[in-house]
Amino acid sequence: MNASELLKRYSAGETDFQGENLCGVDLSGADLIGIDLRGCDLRRAKLVFTYLNRANLSHAQLGGAQLGGANLSQADLLRANLHDADLHGAVLYGADLRGANLTLANLLDANLISADLRNVDLSGATLRGACLRGANLRYEKHCYEGALLRGTDLRYADLRGANFAGADMGKADLTEANLSESSLREVILNGANLTGAQLRGTFLTEAIALEANLHQAILVNARLERANFTDANLTEADISDANLTGAILAKVRFYQANLRRSRLNRADLSRADLRKADLSETSLIEAYLGRADLSHANLREANLAKAELSSANLTDASLTGATMPDGVIHE
Repeated sequence: MNASELLKRYSAGETDFQGENLCGVDLSGADLIGIDLRGCDLRRAKLVFTYLNRANLSHAQLGGAQLGGANLSQADLLRANLHDADLHGAVLYGADLRGANLTLANLLDANLISADLRNVDLSGATLRGACLRGANLRYEKHCYEGALLRGTDLRYADLRGANFAGADMGKADLTEANLSESSLREVILNGANLTGAQLRGTFLTEAIALEANLHQAILVNARLERANFTDANLTEADISDANLTGAILAKVRFYQANLRRSRLNRADLSRADLRKADLSETSLIEAYLGRADLSHANLREANLAKAELSSANLTDASLTGATMPDGVIHE
């Protein structure tokens, strides 16, 4: 079917075009609100600035399609194939993208607010500057696998309040992304770049972020219970008032980090670099600090009751008012 025939039939009131072959069709700028294109072949189609609000594109083939600036708000894209599609600046507000293939897709500056992205594959996709506030990417046992965002470009993206629980974001670039109040429970962030990222009040419970880069990241009030950040870079990060109870922080670089008033009870900080870190008023009850470097660190009024400090380096550390492992208050 060509473009002129489809537009003629649509303007006459027809909306059902299921399964049609529309490969390479040019429908740029067309008003196709509510159209049914389920299972259609739209590979390499030109849909630039096309109005596809509430359109049904479930199971459609959209590989390599041009959808820049298209309006797909509340559209049904269930299990659609959008591999290598161009969605630069597209509006996907409230769209259903469950199980969709968006590998290598261009979603630069796209609007994905409140979109359903459960079980979506965004591996290698570009989402730089995209807005995913309130988007749902969570893992659901027996129902949806965690979303795949390995190697995805999410630099400067607005991800506030999004649910990424169980997602694989290994080696993703989240430089200066805003993840405040988001859920990253059980997320895989191995090798991810979160330099300067905003993670205020973010849930990272049981997240795995081996060798992740969080230099100068903001994690104020973040929840990191039982998270594994082995070998991660948290230099100059602000982790004040955060909960890191039971976290594995072995070999983590905390140089000049702010951990003031944080809870690190039972945390594993073996061989961690805490030089010049601010640990004032921090709770480190039963924490393991074997061979940790705390030289020049600020531990004023910290609680180190039952902590393992015997092999830690405390050269020039400030311990005024700190509760030591034996319960004695340091003067």
